[in-house]
Amino acid sequence: MNARETGSAFRHQSHRLIGQQVVDTRSLREGELRAVLVEENGDLTAYIRGGDHREFEAPLSCVRAAQ
Repeated sequence: MNARETGSAFRHQSHRLIGQQVVDTRSLREGELRAVLVEENGDLTAYIRGGDHREFEAPLSCVRAAQ
């Protein structure tokens, strides 16, 4: 597999908040939205890098722009 394949190979979805500060409304954790992936079942999952530089995931439906 070529590591330089584009996002569609990894089911990445473009989103207007990628690179922006967001909040997971379930956990109230905040961080930078790094990626949105389409799961095999069709759900959208947000990958967020928190202030501690650890990534966590959340359903995209629970992610909002930080104030």
